[in-house]
Amino acid sequence: MDVTALRSFAEVCRRGSISSAAQALGYTQSALSRQISSLEKHLSAPLLCRHARGVRATPAGAALLEHATEILAQFDRAEREVAAVARYGTAAARIRVGAVPSASAALLPEALAVFSAERPAVRVEFDEDVSPHLLPRLLDGELDVAVLSDYPPGLPAHEVLRATHLLDDELLCALPLGHRLADPAAGALDLAELADETWVEDYAGSASALATACARAGFTPRLGTQCGGWLGKQAFVAAGFGILLAPSLLLPALRPDLSVRRLREPPYRSVYAVLRQTHAAPSHAAAGFVDALTRTPTVRSRARPAPRPEPPPPLGS
Repeated sequence: MDVTALRSFAEVCRRGSISSAAQALGYTQSALSRQISSLEKHLSAPLLCRHARGVRATPAGAALLEHATEILAQFDRAEREVAAVARYGTAAARIRVGAVPSASAALLPEALAVFSAERPAVRVEFDEDVSPHLLPRLLDGELDVAVLSDYPPGLPAHEVLRATHLLDDELLCALPLGHRLADPAAGALDLAELADETWVEDYAGSASALATACARAGFTPRLGTQCGGWLGKQAFVAAGFGILLAPSLLLPALRPDLSVRRLREPPYRSVYAVLRQTHAAPSHAAAGFVDALTRTPTVRSRARPAPRPEPPPPLGS
């Protein structure tokens, strides 16, 4: 099967248009159509059907697309590994780990220390993203491991994903230093005491978890500033534009001009390490990194997590 034609077919399915895909790939429309026709001839099945606004995959095309995503990811990985051999003279073992930003504060550096001591020849690349984006990237083969949380609440089940529960992460309240409730010596706060506050949020999953926690306390949170990440979120709180819920994993990286208060009956989120397993088992290096995560001081110190009121269903089978 022609990999170039397979890549063209995947691009057509992604865009829903032969002409749009041809333009993106630098082909003429007729050249791209011939590639699709060659695939259909090779497989003895129609792969695309036309409709008013373009094309869509037939049932046979949808089946091919599922495999094409994996094939192309493996092909791209092979190209990178061959390029590494050509450049360095030896195969550079490598895994790619995607993680929620709060995992970078302590959990990932600890895991890398454990992993590198045992597998010094394996290079680990890290990328931060939010949980709803990490899962598709893992399924597409762009990542080997994903460290994610159940933000938004609950994780979708998928037969090719295997999740390892790492810890349950307590959510804390972070306030500007001049806030009336900023004194950490005052003990734990009731979430209901914050019903009149304005909250700073960064994306829909986190806002959903905040709304769920506040609903249990009997109020709807008033969302104010929305920004694109943890650095901005902390900055707006420190400047007095609101307060936020912060995962305890983030404590080592919180700004010094924020005051952190624990909550009575606090909300929790679960943190998982997820591997993709298809026809073959996950790579030994990827599985080894998940094992390293389970042996970090951060995870071991939370081996007996506090009970959560509504634990999410486990991910995968």
